[in-house]
Amino acid sequence: MTSTFALWTAAVFYRCGVMMVVIWFYVVLADKSNNYHIDNLCDRKRSQQLYKKIDGAVLTSDNKENVNCLITFQTDSVLQKFMLRFEDLKLGCNDHLFIYDGAHAYGSYKVDLSCHKNEHHVGTIYTRTNFVTLKYVTYGWDHTGNGFKLVLTAFKDTPLECRGFRCQNNLCIHNDLTCDQVNHCGDNSDESSHAFCLGESSKTHLTASLLSSAATVVLPIVDAIFSLDIYTFFLFFFP
Repeated sequence: MTSTFALWTAAVFYRCGVMMVVIWFYVVLADKSNNYHIDNLCDRKRSQQLYKKIDGAVLTSDNKENVNCLITFQTDSVLQKFMLRFEDLKLGCNDHLFIYDGAHAYGSYKVDLSCHKNEHHVGTIYTRTNFVTLKYVTYGWDHTGNGFKLVLTAFKDTPLECRGFRCQNNLCIHNDLTCDQVNHCGDNSDESSHAFCLGESSKTHLTASLLSSAATVVLPIVDAIFSLDIYTFFLFFFP
């Protein structure tokens, strides 16, 4: 009886251990590059300023009319700054995207974007502080096909003290921003063999595949402990 209880207890702890490993993989390897859409962030019923602390993010807007949105992003460390890079930018002449280098939309803005500028004119924008504030204003006309896709990346420009991923352009970004199919470095080195990315597969897909395989093989074996005669099970694997 004591032996049976000991084996059953070991099986329970083994199953719990497997599940904890699965949870650990999902938490530790979770993608920290958040995807935000203006429709979700800028509810017309909410007029207050929004605050988000991020390592990296992709902010998109398309054909959004009558918006008056104020969003502030903050890095995880005061030693970091923000890099902003537009992958797409097409605003109407009545629309404006103001970018402020700080935690508030006070004083002079860093950039005022409207119909006269696209992603090629703007280039890469760097902040001096660990905050960046975006004020996005649109109106109910001249909006067909308008919008933007903005990549925000928190970085340090001290590569010798980099504890994350060191881009080939010497920027230091969070490890979780690599191999997520988003160009966070600006030179795409976080999506190349330099970051040990496996072709077009992201580490999220790789992790999901490994977890699926592990769950398929290991968990049924553990379940067998509870469905089969426990002595038969251990005699089969440990004769």
